[in-house]
Amino acid sequence: MGLVQYPVMNLTDDPLWSKLEAFELDVNGDSLTFTRRLARENGWSPDFAGRVVEEYRRFLFLAMRAGHPVTPSDEVDQAWHLHLVYTHSYWDELCGEVLGRPLHHGPTRGGRAEDDKYHEWYEKTLASYKRVFGRTPPADIWPEAGRRFSSEMRWRRVNVAACWLLPKSKVKRVAALLVGGTCLGGLLAACSGGDAAENSILALIIVGVLTLILILAASAAKRTKSGQGSNDSHGCTGPSSGCSSGCSSRDHDSSHHSHDSSDSIDSSSGDSSSGCSSSGCGGGGCGGGGGD
Repeated sequence: MGLVQYPVMNLTDDPLWSKLEAFELDVNGDSLTFTRRLARENGWSPDFAGRVVEEYRRFLFLAMRAGHPVTPSDEVDQAWHLHLVYTHSYWDELCGEVLGRPLHHGPTRGGRAEDDKYHEWYEKTLASYKRVFGRTPPADIWPEAGRRFSSEMRWRRVNVAACWLLPKSKVKRVAALLVGGTCLGGLLAACSGGDAAENSILALIIVGVLTLILILAASAAKRTKSGQGSNDSHGCTGPSSGCSSGCSSRDHDSSHHSHDSSDSIDSSSGDSSSGCSSSGCGGGGCGGGGGD
């Protein structure tokens, strides 16, 4: 099914979009570029990370031009979080030269009311994306709001060099296979009429073969998967709004506001505030500014 087309804003008439398109996040000559680091830290493929970076550009544009509070997807928010670490690139080049104003990111305060607000802002962001860019945002980077703010999403920083990451779904499948294989092996062994030792060996062989098949299938699925990261909640709002790891822009003023469970930005005026959390929040925002 093809992408649904919407009336498109003439981006070529807006100098901000031209600046964002030309803005380079990857420095030539670096062995670990911004995009590669984003992929590594989130377990994404390089291609997927590159797509997220492009969606981050679109989010920045919406933050400044949407005319209402906006909230990023979790994938886009991860790019935002990482960019904040590149302080010169973010504050001096992006905010100072491209956006022309600060865009802050703050922690969430939490609370149901804030969650509901940022949920609404995120839905507005998706609608504005369609209006501005003339197409439906890619679902693997911009999921629908119900998944974006799912209570099942819990994220934590883990050192994969010291820990094994075992997805619960796969562990459950392995456990079910082991139980089923053991029962089947015992049944076949009993029917074979052998002694206890032979029956035990036969049961172990059956369980081992079934487990190996499951491991190989899971490994093949992992290799073919593009690699997608978390779906935490964040956003940005323009003039007077915010959330967990959001941002605020106030014509070269670094005023900062924090909000609940996400980031958001409002582009309807030059004054804005926002917030979003990097480790699971409900909504979010940061303040973009109005048109120049």
